[in-house]
Amino acid sequence: MDTAWLIADPEPYEDFDLGPFKTGKEAEVFLVERIAPDGRSCLLAHKRYRPRTVTSKGELEALGFQRAADFVNDRVYRDGHVIRNSRDRRAVAKKTRHGREVLHRGWPDNEYDMLVRLAAAGVMVPYPVARTADGVLMQYIGDRSMAAPRLARAGLDRDGVTRAAAQLVENLYRMAGAGIVHADLSVYNLLWWDDALWIIDLPQAVDIGTNGQAFDFLHRDLLNVAAWFHSRSVDFDPEAVFADLLAAATGRS
Repeated sequence: MDTAWLIADPEPYEDFDLGPFKTGKEAEVFLVERIAPDGRSCLLAHKRYRPRTVTSKGELEALGFQRAADFVNDRVYRDGHVIRNSRDRRAVAKKTRHGREVLHRGWPDNEYDMLVRLAAAGVMVPYPVARTADGVLMQYIGDRSMAAPRLARAGLDRDGVTRAAAQLVENLYRMAGAGIVHADLSVYNLLWWDDALWIIDLPQAVDIGTNGQAFDFLHRDLLNVAAWFHSRSVDFDPEAVFADLLAAATGRS
């Protein structure tokens, strides 16, 4: 079904929360059905970031979450992030409660911005629909019977894994050309649906031009996925791919 109208058309519509279908370190993903007045509908994914100032089970459940946030050691990913408001910068420097909230807002902001840039570059990422109050509304990958499985759980045969490796490299070239490194890449944040590979979970993605560790993250990403491909007897040379991606990122490809 062509669902572009549900994303871009200003026509009135209603969104219905159908409940969570995925949980992660910092956020949970909820299935949303968007219905137009004429009955047309589609499914969207709403990635909602858990509030760091709320940790009790009762409060989290009241907000629809199943557990508290537990992501740590996030400073290295924030290198290059710009906080434009001077009050917010001071709060972050003093590590006040407001400063922690500012940093927390930075993750969905970064993910939405990265999705916009990557979608424009032709990378297979869920299309960003909107930045919501507590997260990101985006294209849902899957159908009404099931969400797209993670690559690690997709049950592909060797030919399928080979196709996935080739598609991953193609998408990484596009990402490098757009100046972006995933920085937390693994086969658990790659989806496989309708013979296509999708890249998800990008809050920690970094800009090559502003993050001094971007290429270190890229090399680590490649080693992570290479180990899985090798375990499936599929060739994936992380060093050769890394060299080619460096050339693409620096404009020498």
